[in-house]
Amino acid sequence: MSWFSSHGVELKIEDDGRAFPVSNSSSTVIDCLMSEVNQRGVSMQTKKNVTAVSVSSGGKFLLEIKQLPAGSAEHVEVDYLLIASGSNRQGYELASQLGHSIVEPMPSLFTFKIEDLRLRELSGVTFPKVKVRLKLDSLQKNIPQLTQVGPMLVTHWGLSGPAILRLSAWGARFLFSSGYKGRLIVDFIPDVHVESLKTILSRHKLQFAKQKVINSCPLEFGITKRFWSYVLERQVL
Repeated sequence: MSWFSSHGVELKIEDDGRAFPVSNSSSTVIDCLMSEVNQRGVSMQTKKNVTAVSVSSGGKFLLEIKQLPAGSAEHVEVDYLLIASGSNRQGYELASQLGHSIVEPMPSLFTFKIEDLRLRELSGVTFPKVKVRLKLDSLQKNIPQLTQVGPMLVTHWGLSGPAILRLSAWGARFLFSSGYKGRLIVDFIPDVHVESLKTILSRHKLQFAKQKVINSCPLEFGITKRFWSYVLERQVL
């Protein structure tokens, strides 16, 4: 963060600890890095494919590089090699050629699809802070507590937002092993204990006795009127 700040990229920290440029644009970071590349005289080569890598007799890395789409191969010897291929499996293959063992990657940082059509009525509703807990029955005895706290968004297919994305990251391998089937328990007001909740409701009832319940949601809950109505409509007397 200090490096980016010293290079003119002003940063901000979200409530959940994530850092972003104040501009809210990824191009701000890209422009900063490209400027540094140009100032330091780094040679960037694009539209080329590293097809093989090995270690030369002199202890350097020997790269086989082909011009795309289908060009002749050239060999380049370098002192250092950094593989940054993201989810592209070619990077794993190159690392394997150098003797590295690869831990099989799994999907991560994804939203949850919820098979409950009623949830679509809340599409677009956001919650500033919820507590989400994932239960995977098939692996219940072998997994740690998968719980996250943070903002959440209801989408037309399920749930998203920082709390859900982090939960998918920490539970990525467990979710994969369970076939992406499980139960999600959501506490929409995690800072309010159940006994305090009862007290708040009782006090609110006395204070606003003449108001309709659907029009009178306690401010302490911090939820939208739309969600309040959604909950009330589904109460069974």
